[in-house]
Amino acid sequence: MRRICLIGAGGIARVHAEALSGMRDVSVVAVVDPRPGAAEELAGRTPGAAAFASAEAALAARGFDAAHVLTPPETHAGLALPLLEAGKDVLVEKPMATSAADCARLAEAARTTGARLGVNQNFLFHPAFAALRRSLAAGRHGPPRFVDCVYSVPLRQLSAGQFGHWMFEAPVNILLEQAVHPLSQIQALAGPFRQVTAIPGPSRDLWQGRRFHPAFTVALGGERLDAQLRFAVGETYPVWQVSVICDDGVAVADILANRFYAHGRTRWADAIDGVASAALGGGGMFAASLANAGRYGLSLLGLAGRSDAFFRSMRDSIAAFHAGPGTTFEADATFGTQLVGTCERIAASLPCEEPPSLPAPATLEGRPDVAVLGGTGFIGRATVARLLQEGLRVTVMARSVRGLPPVFSGPRLRLARGDIANAAEVAHAIEGAGQVVNLAHGGGGADYAAIRAAMVGGAEAVARACLGQGARRLIHVGSIAALYLGPDAGVVTGATPPDREAARRSDYARAKAECDVMLLGLHGAEGLPVCILRPGLVVGAGTSPFHGGLGFFNNEQHCIGWNRGLNPLPFVLVEDIAEAILSSLRAPGIEGRCYNLVGGVRPSARDYIAQLGSALGRPLRFHPKFPGMLLAEETAKWLVKRLGGRRVPVPSRRDILSRGLRATFDCSDAERDLGWTPVADAAVFAARAIDVHVP
Repeated sequence: MRRICLIGAGGIARVHAEALSGMRDVSVVAVVDPRPGAAEELAGRTPGAAAFASAEAALAARGFDAAHVLTPPETHAGLALPLLEAGKDVLVEKPMATSAADCARLAEAARTTGARLGVNQNFLFHPAFAALRRSLAAGRHGPPRFVDCVYSVPLRQLSAGQFGHWMFEAPVNILLEQAVHPLSQIQALAGPFRQVTAIPGPSRDLWQGRRFHPAFTVALGGERLDAQLRFAVGETYPVWQVSVICDDGVAVADILANRFYAHGRTRWADAIDGVASAALGGGGMFAASLANAGRYGLSLLGLAGRSDAFFRSMRDSIAAFHAGPGTTFEADATFGTQLVGTCERIAASLPCEEPPSLPAPATLEGRPDVAVLGGTGFIGRATVARLLQEGLRVTVMARSVRGLPPVFSGPRLRLARGDIANAAEVAHAIEGAGQVVNLAHGGGGADYAAIRAAMVGGAEAVARACLGQGARRLIHVGSIAALYLGPDAGVVTGATPPDREAARRSDYARAKAECDVMLLGLHGAEGLPVCILRPGLVVGAGTSPFHGGLGFFNNEQHCIGWNRGLNPLPFVLVEDIAEAILSSLRAPGIEGRCYNLVGGVRPSARDYIAQLGSALGRPLRFHPKFPGMLLAEETAKWLVKRLGGRRVPVPSRRDILSRGLRATFDCSDAERDLGWTPVADAAVFAARAIDVHVP
C-alpha cells in the first residue's frame, strides 16, 4: 500500500483525495494544513488519515511514501524541496515552481535522492486531448504539420475585481496560473520550444498605475512542430481548442465541451465532398456530445462514478504518477521546468512598462475609529474608501491583504489578515475600535451544517468579540435574502422579521435569516449594540453586472428568469451602500433595528438585461419562466439525484417565489433614521450600474 500525504487542504486537495480514494494500492494517511480546522475536516473525509499543522511534523511522523503539494504556487518550491531531500516522491500542483531556477533545484534534489518528481499538468490527460493524441498516433490524418491553440476564457477574479490574487502581482504569474494548461498540451505535441515570440494585446488598468496584459498571441517553434497560442483571459465567450493541421485533415480537441472531432476529405467529388465531410465532422461533434450527456446521466442516477472531464483528467494524471516502477510520467521534472521557463520567456517579451510608484503602506498606529471585517471585497472597497474620505481611522481585516489597490494604504489605515471563523483573529482586528462593520459572510460549505457553521458561527464570533471588547456599535451587513419576498409578502420594511419558514429556503437565504435571528437575540439577551443593514441587489463598478437576482445564468448571454421578469427589482448602487454604512455609524438610537437598503431606481429584469445588452453591444436574452414550471423542473432534477443516491434538499416553492423579488420595498425608515438618500435618477443609475461595464 502506497501511503500518501496531502500538503494543503483547500478545494483542489478534496479533488486529489477523491481521485485517490478510487485507486487501488494507495491510501491517504496524512493531511497537512496550518489551519487546524481545514486539516481535520479533510482528514475526516479520508478514513485513517491524520491531520498535521506542518509538513515538518508529518515528515517527523515517518508515515508516508509520497506527497502531493497542493498549496499556492509561491510555496511549491519551499515545501517540495525538503520532501524530495527526504527521499519522498512528490507530485506538485501546477506550476512546478514560480521560476525555472527553483524548478531546477527541485529536479536536482530528486536526482540526488532518487525520488520521483512530477507536476500535475492534468489537462494532458483530458479525455478530448487524449482522444486527439490517439487519433494522431494512429495516423488517421497524415503527418502533423502545425498546432494551433485558442485559449480564450472568462476569469472570475478579473470580472469581480479581486486583484489581490497572486496571478496579478507580476506579468509572469498569469502565465504560471493559467497559460501552463494550454502550453502543456502544445509542448506535448510540438516538443520543447526552441523559439518563443509573443505579440501582446492592449493592456488594461487593474487600478491606478497598475497595468495588466490579459491577452497575447505567441509563436512557438517546437522541436517537432511549430505552433501558435492565442491566450486571452477575461473574455465573455469561452473557447479552448487545440487543432493539429495535418497533411490529410485537421484534428480538433474541444477542451471545454469535451469532444474530439476531425475535418477531412472523402472519396467524392468536390461538390459532394463538401456535404459529406461536413456531415462527418458534425457527426463526430454530435456523437461526442451525446456520449458526454450519457455519462452525465449515468453519474446523476448513481449508475456510474463521477464522469466530468475535469475530474477524469485529474484522476488519470494522479494515477499515472503513482503507476509504479518502470513507468514514465510525461509531466516529469524536465517537462515542468521547461513549461515554467517558457512562461518566463513569454513574460520577458511583453512590453516593460514603468512600474507605478508604490502607495504608502498602511501605517495606522493607535486606536482606529472603525474596524471593517471583510473590507477588501466589492462593498468593502467602496466602504473603506468612503470612511477614509470622511477622515476616519480604519482597521481592515480580510483573509488576504496582499496586492491591494492604493485605497488600502496610508497613515489612517491598518491591515489585519484574518478570518471571522477565528475568534482570536477577530478580537485582534477589532481591538481598540469603538465601532465594527461586518461585511464578511463567512464562506460556504459542502452541506448546510458547514454553511451554517461558517456564516452563522462567524457572525456570532464577531458579535461575541464586540461584546467582549465593549464596542459601541456593530453594523452587520446582511442581505434581503433573509426575508420572504414572494408576491404575497406585502410591503416589506426594516421591521419585517426574517423569514419564519427559512428552513424551506435555499441554504444561503436560510443562513442569512438565522444570522439575523441570532444577532437580534443577542441584542435582547445581552445588550449587543447591533444594527442590521440588508442591501438589495448591489451593482456598480468592481463586480459582475450579471446579478443572480435577475435569474439563473447558465452563461452570460442567457438569463433564465425566476418569473416573467416584469416586476421592479430592488437594485441599489454600491456607493449608496457605502453611504448608508457611514450614516449608520453616526445615527443615534438604531441599536436593535434592521434597515433594508434599496435604491430609488428599480428596473425589471427584462429592462435591466435589455439596457445591459444595448450598452455592451451583446445579444443578451431574458427568458421568462413561471414559478410552477421552475418548481417542476427543480423537482425532476431532485428526483433524479435522489435516485442516484445523493442527499439533496427537496425543492421549495416558497424559495422560488421569494427569488422572484415581487415584494414591495419601503425604505423610508432607512431614509428617515439614517438620513440616507439613495440615487433616484435613472440616468445616474444607468451610468454607475451599467455603463461602467462597457470596455
